[in-house]
Amino acid sequence: MKEVKCSVIQDLLPLYVDEVVSDDTKSLVNEHLLTCEICKNEYEQLKGTLYVPIENKATLFSQLSKRWNRKKWLLIFGSILTTTLLGFALFLFMFYYAKPIPYTADLFVIEELEDGTLVSNYLGESHAGSHMTHPLEVKIGGEMKNISLIYYDETIANSPTKVNLRSYNRIVSEQSAFPDSKNVDAVYYGEFDLEKVIINKEQTWEDLLQQMTLIWER
Repeated sequence: MKEVKCSVIQDLLPLYVDEVVSDDTKSLVNEHLLTCEICKNEYEQLKGTLYVPIENKATLFSQLSKRWNRKKWLLIFGSILTTTLLGFALFLFMFYYAKPIPYTADLFVIEELEDGTLVSNYLGESHAGSHMTHPLEVKIGGEMKNISLIYYDETIANSPTKVNLRSYNRIVSEQSAFPDSKNVDAVYYGEFDLEKVIINKEQTWEDLLQQMTLIWER
């Protein structure tokens, strides 16, 4: 048999590696590789390279496309979820993160009605809520007194010092009556946590009242 040139064998090697040659050509290449180190080395290098058979290319591209589409939808879903969570967190912060409104005489006025009932007049445009207590018997300056505690709080959406998100302006003051107010000797304004004072004993009445403002006394 006439010896086949290495150039011919090397041209056939890619097809040989992909196993798309006839049996005769395969036998021809096999015999040559047994005696030629150059072509054998070329064959080993080709085997280490990824070859995609022609009939499998469409399937591979289809799989890659599906993976990319799945990744794209995951990114879209993740972006929507993140935006939703951030929006919800912003909503909670604006409408539910409350802080006390500092006392000023032009915002809060305590008034005693003719029947002896005490009412708190709030003169601001808006607030998130109010907190007031029944009369509490507390020793002040060596004398037992019945006091009521009160404070109003605000959120970003309900603040007398910021642009109000509501569409109306208050025309008259908002009144809130103190419970059992006929027995009240004094009213203090400021944030309070009675659990710390009465139950857990983390704070004394003296310390608490020092942090508050006396806004009315009989």
